[in-house]
Amino acid sequence: MVYRSFIASKKRNEELDYLAARDPLTNCYNRRILFEIMNRDFLDLPQIEEYCILMVDIDHFKSVNDTYGHSIGDTVLCGVASLLQANIRTSDSVARFGGEEFCIILPNTTQEQAIRIAEAIRIKVEKAIFDDIPVTCSFGVTSIKFKARTPSELIEQADLALYEAKSLGRNQVVLCDCAFEEFKLFRSE
Repeated sequence: MVYRSFIASKKRNEELDYLAARDPLTNCYNRRILFEIMNRDFLDLPQIEEYCILMVDIDHFKSVNDTYGHSIGDTVLCGVASLLQANIRTSDSVARFGGEEFCIILPNTTQEQAIRIAEAIRIKVEKAIFDDIPVTCSFGVTSIKFKARTPSELIEQADLALYEAKSLGRNQVVLCDCAFEEFKLFRSE
């Protein structure tokens, strides 16, 4: 009896750990776990040779919610999240960053590989239909090679690249560029 109780308690704790790490809608990692993974990875920053992240945003998502309702919007979010998770390696991680934004961690990945991965996923999203609704995504790509010293800096670089992809017309992949830093300074003034 004690053994069965112990096993049941252990199983319930594992279920709670799983739920605490996941976004309840998309089943992707949540933002807290994203930063835990990246903070752990950044402990070995001097030894990291290749490490990229992708910021992914569903284009015109507000109009999906406004036109079809939040329930259909949730279906689109889940569909895109599922597609993202199905098209990464086991060493990679997908997290819901917030709203319709996702972050994909690509350890041991060059920026060229990251661009190819992002482009392949972009095409798959573009070809997919979620509850009779076509959507596209924009991608910002960055690499540890661009001198980010913290996870937040790396995410900011990817976010700037994502912003550029959206400003260039959406449904595309943009690699971080040093000129974005000048743009960021200009935007904040």
